[in-house]
Amino acid sequence: MTANLDDAREILRHTFGHADFRGLQAPVIAEMLAGRNALAVLPTGGGKSVCYQIPALLRPGVGLVVSPLIALMSDQVEALRQLGVKAARMDSGLAPEERDATWRKLSAGQLDLIYLSPEGLMQPYALERLSAAPLAVLAVDEAHCVSQWGHDFRPEYRALGRLAEIFPDVPRLAVTATADARTRADIRSELRLEGAAEFVASFARPELALNAERKRTKPHDRVAALVKARPGRSGIVYSGSRDGTEKLAERLAAEGVAAKAYHAGLDKSVRNDRLNWFLGEEEAVMVATIAFGMGIDKPDVRFVIHADPPGAIEAYWQEIGRAGRDGDLAEGVTLYSAADMSWALERIRRRDMPPEAAQVQMRKVRQLYAMLEGPTCRAAAVRRYFGESDVAPCGQCDRCLHPPKGVEVTEAAQKALSAVHRLGGRFGRGRLVEHLLGKTKGVSESEAAMSTYGVGKEFSPGGWRDLIDQLLFEGLLAEDPNDGRPLIGLADPDGVRAVYRGERRLTVLHAPEAHDSTSRSGRPKRRGEAAADLSGEALGLFDALRAWRRAEAARQGLPPYVIFHDQTLADIAVARPRNRDALADINGVGAGKLDRYGAAVLAVVGDQ
Repeated sequence: MTANLDDAREILRHTFGHADFRGLQAPVIAEMLAGRNALAVLPTGGGKSVCYQIPALLRPGVGLVVSPLIALMSDQVEALRQLGVKAARMDSGLAPEERDATWRKLSAGQLDLIYLSPEGLMQPYALERLSAAPLAVLAVDEAHCVSQWGHDFRPEYRALGRLAEIFPDVPRLAVTATADARTRADIRSELRLEGAAEFVASFARPELALNAERKRTKPHDRVAALVKARPGRSGIVYSGSRDGTEKLAERLAAEGVAAKAYHAGLDKSVRNDRLNWFLGEEEAVMVATIAFGMGIDKPDVRFVIHADPPGAIEAYWQEIGRAGRDGDLAEGVTLYSAADMSWALERIRRRDMPPEAAQVQMRKVRQLYAMLEGPTCRAAAVRRYFGESDVAPCGQCDRCLHPPKGVEVTEAAQKALSAVHRLGGRFGRGRLVEHLLGKTKGVSESEAAMSTYGVGKEFSPGGWRDLIDQLLFEGLLAEDPNDGRPLIGLADPDGVRAVYRGERRLTVLHAPEAHDSTSRSGRPKRRGEAAADLSGEALGLFDALRAWRRAEAARQGLPPYVIFHDQTLADIAVARPRNRDALADINGVGAGKLDRYGAAVLAVVGDQ
């Protein structure tokens, strides 16, 4: 008798301890139980593994799961064993006697699920053993790895297309958390799933509050400040290098944060110890490379901070998505710079891949930075990237709370581009800024005679650096790494000419910092706090709102600014809104915040 969804729900309740399926789990499982192939794109934390684990328990035979990482396989197998499921893995980390014992269990029909890497699976010996055992289902986890258009292409995944011929009567399921339309089409083609049903869940994560900011000087100081502003919370900090994880973890630990480093260069036993520590501690902060995270099901991660940005929106959404799996409010903060973008593009240029694939990967890099630098809701931008339409703003990311108006800088851009042209791409941004300000030390006569020398005295050094970054994001300038001493040169000749002619107008989110002739550096004096211009009743209401916010933040275990920024409270204190519509007009009060806190804020206003 064929198993059905009622049987699946009983397994879900009895074995996994969950009352019912979530999202698209039920229809995917129904497809597997019916013996049909499928492609499922379910978000991080969306329960992808259940979609093949339950059919493996209900259909006759053993479930075969292809997974790319030993750590991921180990975590899933151990979790299944804790539930009483007979699961095993075959990988290079096992001793010969353990491998032999696993094969004997497979032959004796004593396994419910077996996990293998793509390299291990496609070995003739493994295929021979598996062909002799009845298979219930065949699942390819992290299926985006098969696509050269994806963000994590792994050539060894391409061989998995042969499984359609080797196991023609076994239902096959490809699952991933992130895949755009082109990647999904490639998965279908490479894994021979052309006629399979496709299930794509919404990429909405309403519990995530997203923020991004450009890196300034001493970015590790900023990361430390961000972590320390979230005391008592578990979080993940991603760094782009092993050395970066070590230094950041040491810095955080020295400042009293329960932090440890995790990367592939550590001994396996050390990684296991640190993983168990992270899973078991409520306030643990793991500083890691992307070697950490896949399959880690810690529900109470309250923040993910990218000290260095990921390589694509797919990776961003996977990594940010490891926070807030319990459904409670969590944060994703990304630090980025134009230099990060330039280095990401350079890494792609150095990789051995077809030119068309390299172009796609470069476009993915630029799409990530366009989202980080862009003026619109971050969550909505990500969802549109994955093909969702009619997407509403989230109401709680930094762009929703503080919408940028944009400032035109076409004339300033013409000056910067012209200066780069005249300097011949021979200098870095610091030297370029000195040229624009007319402050180059020991300037030569030929340079001092250039029409662009000293032409940019309207902006401070920081203002010009910000504008140069924007021109890099726009693809009008390019940065040559030059063995650690990057040089700035022109890029996209047609685009540069369009700016010169005024045919292409450029805007930035914030006006470049103006030059202050009263300061030695040219950097203007900083503005005061949000309440500096408040007085009388407005100041009293501002203090009352801050007291309410402090209590609410303590109740939720959040930093106060996550609820409302000081400037928003100051604007409320001045406007004194008396109803929801009036409160909704305040900058920084999005729909989500209005529903969550509107009544309480209006009560505070009414009491003053």
